[in-house]
Amino acid sequence: MALVLNDEQTMLRDNAHGFLAKNAPVAHLRALRDNRDADGFSRELWKNFVEMGWAGILVSQDYGGLGLGHVEAGIVIEELGRTLTPSPFISTAVLAATAIGRAGTDKQKKIYLSQIVAGDLIATMAVDETAKHHPEKTAMPAIAQATASS
Repeated sequence: MALVLNDEQTMLRDNAHGFLAKNAPVAHLRALRDNRDADGFSRELWKNFVEMGWAGILVSQDYGGLGLGHVEAGIVIEELGRTLTPSPFISTAVLAATAIGRAGTDKQKKIYLSQIVAGDLIATMAVDETAKHHPEKTAMPAIAQATASS
């Protein structure tokens, strides 16, 4: 594996860096925190990520994504970390897209990956509720909830 970014990866890094420096500086995180934002991230900013194709970095072109790899996702993650940008990028565009892409049925991939790419699905990871790993003791139910983008 090369440790030097190719031209396309460098362009992605430069675009992500410039966009986030302008649209999501650390002050953005502080404003969400100080306003006690219920979502914990800006849906408008997430919409911009979707428009730039970031939600589909790891999604196959067969399902509307860019079909890139984890290096490219890592480039975006690094830039998100540089400005402490809160977003559902890791949970949705990395974790969910990878899990569904690798283990989902074709029907699940068609439904959920296209929704991730379009920005219509925001996913999260639920692991455990206790200090010790006992997922069988999870009490929180999973309930579908309609959002403004649904």
